[in-house]
Amino acid sequence: MLDLLEELEGGMSEGWEAASKDELQGAEQTRRAVSRFTRAMWLVVVLLMFFNSGQLVTYVNGFEVGPVQDTVVAMSKTWNEQMEKNGLHEPFLEVRDFMTRLQSMNWQEVGAGVEAAQRSEGAEMLRGMLYERKG
Repeated sequence: MLDLLEELEGGMSEGWEAASKDELQGAEQTRRAVSRFTRAMWLVVVLLMFFNSGQLVTYVNGFEVGPVQDTVVAMSKTWNEQMEKNGLHEPFLEVRDFMTRLQSMNWQEVGAGVEAAQRSEGAEMLRGMLYERKG
């Protein structure tokens, strides 16, 4: 048992110098993937803050009472009022209405929408170049 511990300690003392290039490349790729994911999530948070400020007000109203929390609530309400005043909340409302209509559709309406899209010339225009190459 002591031999195993000495062997593990010896392997740990070599450090990064003993790591293979594949291990280092794998670690670097993982770090980059996590970094890209983190940036994407921050972007989503910023976009939601801009286009869904009403939900931001709802969220901060759940904070406890205190001087900092009261300031955050007041700032979020002011932010939401400015967003509504400038009309920047409208894209969110349009997307919300569209999703509500989709959720309330039955399968017959979905089928009719798919058939209408298949008959439209827009799809043929997009596929036109592909079909011309085959012919």
